[in-house]
Amino acid sequence: MLVHHMDVKTAFLNGILKEEIFMKVPEGIENTGNQVCKLNKTIYGLKQ
Repeated sequence: MLVHHMDVKTAFLNGILKEEIFMKVPEGIENTGNQVCKLNKTIYGLKQ
């Protein structure tokens, strides 16, 4: 028996972004109030 296995969800989680995306600084991280984070890779729940 030959079985192929693939984790599709993880493949999309580690994908390359098509455009520049910025997000608010997560709670618990020190922020001066006007800083944002630029995403280098996709994160869970991101919709492009």
